This record gives sequence, C-alpha cells and structure tokens, in this order.
Amino acid sequence: MVVKSATKKKLMDMQVPEEYAHLLADDRKWDDVKILTAQEIAAICKTDSDTGTKLHTIIISATGSRSDASDGGGGTTVVRRRAAPRRRRTKIVQELEDYDAEKKVVLNYDDIVEDPIHIALMKAEAKFDEILLSPRVIADLTNSVKARGRKKLTPKQASNIIEQSREAYNRARIDPFEAAGITTAQSIGEPGTQMTMRTFHYAGVATVNVTQGLPRVIEIVDARKVPDTPTMTIRLTEDKKHNVDECRKLAAGIEITLTKNIADIETDVAQRKLTLSLKAGMLRQKKMTGNEVRDKLQRALRLHVLADKEKKPKVLTIIPGVQREEDLADLDENPPSYTELLQLEDKVKDLRLKGIPNIERANVQKEETKGDEEPEYYLSTIGSNLSRVSDLEAIDRSRTYTNNIIEIYDYLGIEAARQSIINELKATLEGARLEVDVRHLLMVADVMTSEGAVRAIGRHGVSGNKHSILARAAFEVTVNHLLKAGIIGERDRLTGVAENVIVGQPISLGTGSVELYYIPEDA
Repeated sequence: MVVKSATKKKLMDMQVPEEYAHLLADDRKWDDVKILTAQEIAAICKTDSDTGTKLHTIIISATGSRSDASDGGGGTTVVRRRAAPRRRRTKIVQELEDYDAEKKVVLNYDDIVEDPIHIALMKAEAKFDEILLSPRVIADLTNSVKARGRKKLTPKQASNIIEQSREAYNRARIDPFEAAGITTAQSIGEPGTQMTMRTFHYAGVATVNVTQGLPRVIEIVDARKVPDTPTMTIRLTEDKKHNVDECRKLAAGIEITLTKNIADIETDVAQRKLTLSLKAGMLRQKKMTGNEVRDKLQRALRLHVLADKEKKPKVLTIIPGVQREEDLADLDENPPSYTELLQLEDKVKDLRLKGIPNIERANVQKEETKGDEEPEYYLSTIGSNLSRVSDLEAIDRSRTYTNNIIEIYDYLGIEAARQSIINELKATLEGARLEVDVRHLLMVADVMTSEGAVRAIGRHGVSGNKHSILARAAFEVTVNHLLKAGIIGERDRLTGVAENVIVGQPISLGTGSVELYYIPEDA
C-alpha cells in the first residue's frame, strides 16, 4: 500500500475517519478520489453502501460538485460530462518537522557525543576565550584518536591536541587577497586529469549503474537539469525500516508500471480493436488486479473497456471511440478508422498504470549493521522524482536523497542544493581515490549558488556573466563577446585575474594587491 500523505491529510481535514482516509489515499491523488462513486468508495473502504454514500456526500460537498450522489439502490444516475480542463498538478506544501537538536547531533556524530575522548577534547577547547574549532572538527579529532587505538585521554593530552589543532587551524587560514579561486581550480583540475571515464555498479546490483569519475564532475559543474543516471536512496520511517515486506510493497508501488509491462497487446486490424492479455505473474509482482487495470485504463483513455470476466478478468478489449457500452450498437454504421486504432495502440502501450513518473526501477537494499542490531532495508532506484516520492506516507523525508541537484533545488531550496553539490563532488572524487580539500569544493558550491539559483560554471552561467569583457572573451566565443562589447560601448576596468594576464600587467591579488612607493628623504 502506497499512501499519499497529502491526499490522506485532505480527507481527514474533511472529517473522513482515518481508517477510511488511509484506504482512499492508497496510490490515489485527490483528483482521483473526488470522482469516485458511492459504490466504489464502499468497495475500497470495505464497508456498507450507507457508509459509502455518507463518505461520497462529504467528498462531493467539499469539491462543490453538482453531480447527483448515487443512492446505491438501483436508481439512475445522470452524469453530465463537461469538457475536462487541462489538469495542473498543484504544488503540495509539506508541514515542517519539529527540530530536535539531540536527534540532529546523534545523526551527525552517532556515538561520538558520549565518547570520553570527545568529552575531554570539548572541555579542553572550552578553556580558550575564542572558540575556533567547530563540533565537526572536534568529532574528526575524536575519530582520529580512536583510530590510533586510544580509548581515553588525560586532560593534559587533550589540551596538547587542542593547542596543536588550533595552531594548524590558524596556519590553514587564507591570507587577505590570496588567489583562492585559482588555487581551487588547480586543486580540482589537476587530480581531474587522473580520473577515469567509467560507471560504478551501485551496491553490487548490476541493474543500477551510477555515472562516476570525470563525466559526473562535468555533470555537476554544468548544472545539468537531468543527470545521465539519476538515482534515489529512499529511506522508510522508524516503524517500517526493519520490515522487508513493507519495503517490497513500497518498491512495487513506486516503480513505474506501463501497460506493456503487465499485458501482451495485440492489434486486430480487421475488427479494429486492441486485445490485452494480462500476465498473471506480473500482476502479482506489481500488486495489481485485473479489475484495477481495467478501471485505470477506462479513466485514462475515457473509453469503455470490455472484459472476458467481471470478477477476475484475464483478457481486456478496447475499441477506439467506444466510450459507453451502448456505443457498441453503432459500430457497424460508424466503425473506427485505421489511424484511430494505431493512435490508440501507441497511447495504450506507454500508458502509466501505477507508480511515480521517472522511477523506472526500485531495488530493495539491506544495510549492513554492527553486532546484533536489526538490519535496515531501504530502496535504491533508477530514476528520480523527489517531490512525488516525498508525498508518500511511509517515507522518511529527512533521510531520503537524490543525486539530481536541480530536483533538490526545486523542492528544498538553494541551501540544500549547495550542500548536495558539495556532497556529490566529494563522493565522486573519493570514489576515484583522489584527495581534494573540502574547502575547494565549498568555494565551487558557493560560486554556483551565490545568486540564489544553481548556475553552471561555463559560458551559460558563471563565466558567461562576468563583468570583464576580456575574461568572457578568454573563455569561449571570443569574437562575439568583443563585437557585442564594442557595439554597446562597454568598458573593462581590468579588476580581475584573466583580463590583467591578457594585457600583461600584474594582477591585483597577493603581492599585486598593494602599491609600493619610494619617497626619498630630502638631503
């Protein structure tokens, strides 16, 4: 069961009991729920027709629909169809979770907080008037000491470590007017020449390949909207993350299912119809039934779908233009054209019956644990859709991650996108066994996100928007930049690095940032 939390919340706000709201929100958006009849609601909620009618009345009153509610007793329901407007998916605003400081510390530093080494180092740092070392640095020092086999530190040993660390910290500070950008470019560019063009098999699963190495670095700095191999790591909530069955159900629910995946489609040109032979094994794997497939086809195509059986259909038939069962009588006079049949075939083959768009595959993964801890299960996917996955009730949104930086920016904002750029660059470089100081990656992320949007480094982003004409011309399309600047009378103040190098004068960084004058004393 893949429950959409936004739909469930909307139903509960309308005073629909939680158990019914939970069932109605299973793999259904609000647009799907509000068009259900009283009989369908009763069947979904596994209740009597009176309760189904009451729930239907609540939903209809909330939507302001003028269609008559079905009484469930054999009466005639008049449905007046209007031209359906183009659906626009409303943006769902999720409620913010309460900030738990203790939980945040535990997530970041695991068991380090209570470690005696960590406590001794924190006390030693607290003795100084100016706090230089951040909690992250103290945590790294703790891990380094533990890696050397030490289990505790005396106050004197902790003080020595902190004093030496503060000295190293001060030496590592950048000097005023230092050419930090050039240093960063060299520090990333030089190891980048050693990176191989390869893909990485994710967690030992041959079906999930993640682009790594130089191609991945290029994707990140180019700020591509869709990476070559978008993937997600989907974590479940505390009560479900140890249950492998729940994880498999979620995988079946979010993995995209097309009609061609669960049925053999045959086109009968003579009779002008499509025949779908349902695959029983695939239906079981996807947790679907024949009636569910029939219902979703009818809604998506707005056509009447014939079934060989009412309860457990195995063969479905679709005829172009037949919207109701009564239209079958007019087939002899107005048969569908061959073109309509081919168009319907193309539409049916790639019709999404279940799952979240762009999630092509979802694999259940088992995380290794220490000692007797219960193993945690999570999903790794081929394809990414962070906003839609985050709508699901069983998802732990705080630990679900995607490698698509633009998706993170669209859904979580620029600060989250900045952090994801750092994470992805660091993981890519470490995967190639290259050591690059994280401060260089911080500078790249800052430059890419400094204007409130994720910008590429190239001529369509950072380099193409420089104030200096010569700096833009030195990067790409030299003639175009110079010609445009000449036409509009643009001036170059020669304040940067590239433009001063081009004209052959000292740059205003380092020793070039000051001007020295010799003033002789009067004799």
